[in-house]
Amino acid sequence: MASSIPASQEASNARGLRDPYLWHKLHSLSGIVPIGIFLMQHLIANSYALRGPGAFETVVKVFGYLPFVAILEIIIIYIPILYHGIYGIFIAAHGSSNLGSYSYGRNWMYFLQRVSGVIAFFYIGFHVWNTSLQRYFLAWQGSPNPEKAIGWESMAGQFADPLFFAFYVIGITATVFHFANGIWNFGIRWGITISQRSQKISAFVCAGVFLIFTVIGLATANRFRSAGLNHERASISAPAVTAKVARR
Repeated sequence: MASSIPASQEASNARGLRDPYLWHKLHSLSGIVPIGIFLMQHLIANSYALRGPGAFETVVKVFGYLPFVAILEIIIIYIPILYHGIYGIFIAAHGSSNLGSYSYGRNWMYFLQRVSGVIAFFYIGFHVWNTSLQRYFLAWQGSPNPEKAIGWESMAGQFADPLFFAFYVIGITATVFHFANGIWNFGIRWGITISQRSQKISAFVCAGVFLIFTVIGLATANRFRSAGLNHERASISAPAVTAKVARR
């Protein structure tokens, strides 16, 4: 049966699927929806740790027991992150920053966007492995409380390790920077901020997003670290107190 689609249109459709501009636009969009929205929600939800273990554990249980949570995570989080991350590394590997010829701000932002993207990709991969996947492993093993993999005690204990804490500080900062600067790029790529004035306003907004969510993320990480260190100090001092009581 002969095709009813003209040859010129078929050729145009084929070119469209291979058009780097199209894939760049989709890549930019995925960084905002759904990844960027999830990032903000995730940082805000984790910030309940600032109110103590009870508030944090409540948030963990609410999100952990959502219906079809595994399917939602795969469709809304994991697949978009894999696409955005892998295609982003491809862009970084084939891009050039002109830093040797020009030193003005936007070339540096171009360079930092790609560096932060690579850091964010590996940071997010480790974070998913260390939290969500560990929870699923415990569930498959028949644990009555798989949520303990992402609970208060687990997080506090891990953040007490200075290397773990430093890795998360770098990862959170790089990820939020990549998202905030990506908003600026998204506005241009999608024709939202065309004029120089609109781009300047967008730059200030993006800087605000970066500062706000970086502070939220780092404050949460520091809260877990403080809790973990306090627990370690209490564990060390407890035997000494017991020994004094025994001598009496």
